[in-house]
Amino acid sequence: MADVATGYQAWLNKPLPILQASRNQIIHMVRRADKIKPAEIAEVVLQDPLLAAQLLRTVNHRNKTALTADIAAIESAILLIGVVPFLDRFARHATVESVMLPALQQEYSQLLKWVFQARVQRKLAHELATQRYDSKVDVVQIAALLQPLQQILPLLARAPAIGIAGTGINVSQLLQAWQYPVAVTELLGIMAEPTPRYALHKALLAAVELLEQGWWQPQLHSHLQTMALILGQEVGDVWRTLTKYLLRLTRQLGEQGPFFSPARWLVMQPGDWPVPVVKKAASAVAEPEEVEKDILVERMQALHLAGIQGAPTNQVMSLTIKAIADGLGMQRIVFALFMAGENTLRSRYVQGRDTDALRKMVISLQEMHLFTRLLQKPSSIWLNAGNAAQYRPLLPSEFREQVLADGFCAMSIFVADKPLGILYADPGSTGQVSDYQYQHFKQISTLTSRALAHNARHHK
Repeated sequence: MADVATGYQAWLNKPLPILQASRNQIIHMVRRADKIKPAEIAEVVLQDPLLAAQLLRTVNHRNKTALTADIAAIESAILLIGVVPFLDRFARHATVESVMLPALQQEYSQLLKWVFQARVQRKLAHELATQRYDSKVDVVQIAALLQPLQQILPLLARAPAIGIAGTGINVSQLLQAWQYPVAVTELLGIMAEPTPRYALHKALLAAVELLEQGWWQPQLHSHLQTMALILGQEVGDVWRTLTKYLLRLTRQLGEQGPFFSPARWLVMQPGDWPVPVVKKAASAVAEPEEVEKDILVERMQALHLAGIQGAPTNQVMSLTIKAIADGLGMQRIVFALFMAGENTLRSRYVQGRDTDALRKMVISLQEMHLFTRLLQKPSSIWLNAGNAAQYRPLLPSEFREQVLADGFCAMSIFVADKPLGILYADPGSTGQVSDYQYQHFKQISTLTSRALAHNARHHK
């Protein structure tokens, strides 16, 4: 219990960071602030449980009189602050990505998963409350959106910039301390005499949690029955509501749907399905190849997610280099930036052993050579023992003299149709690049180009 108390008390005076994607949308709105409606901003806020929590904390923690109303509706909170002050405040707000990346990639991926669950719960809670003709739809959807803070805040607490010890958190107590409306904190706490609203809310949250393990879970049916009884519907009607909204949200999520959404289990019909096997932690004698594969998938997923969130260039490149180093075991990695004014390639990001020559490398593009060709269109090369005699003469002279590698791979990085530079990696001065390494190096390079393109669109 000490951890729980420490956890929520430590957050009392800590501002919550918001998602980079939320801030990007707000920055875009600043340019047309005079035309923005509170409802448009509310749509952005309701996608981000941290932003919603910070906003309601701000408006409810103000000095109050006997006539002051508690605020649970996001649109009302924005009206109270004012559109322009809101945009000005949160366009400069700290982001989750700035405090967690690149150090806490795994925690960041977990956080995004909980954010998606918060969105699912919020949408479903809003729909079910509407079907029930609930007079406090805003209260219900906010409680559902903020419930995953129970898992999100401990992940954030691990960031050095946050500096909070302990992992326990009691969201209901924290929101009470922030003077949230009682109607919201009651739904997140334990009610001695449950109301229909409370019972529906808890049944929905329990159902969403079970769906994450598979739609065949035997306990799920009892929660569906509870929801159907309160709504005055058939169980099948409740089931169709859940599946419809989960599929819709998964489509909106795009490529990340298979990673986050319980809709991935919908291909399996309810019935006597086995309980999902929990993956065991890797033992000391686990095969290295399997461990490396897990790390590679994790690193590539973190890179992809950073691109979706509009992470800045330095974070994208840091994640790229970690994916190549940790996932592929490359010993020397370089991103050489294309300097259009000089018509040269200059080393910008370098990692590995024996990289002094690589750090100082400047390659002229005045003459036609292999790297000049790579910059003409997105393309790659894999130099190995089989093609070395063919490709070595095509390498620029300064590169051949400074970089002694028996094998390497390189790929041009483009943002839209413009070359940004070349990504290079080798396994060391006497190593050879395997086909596995080369194929995944190309995938990582492609993810890097996409992430940088996302970043460019977010900051236009």
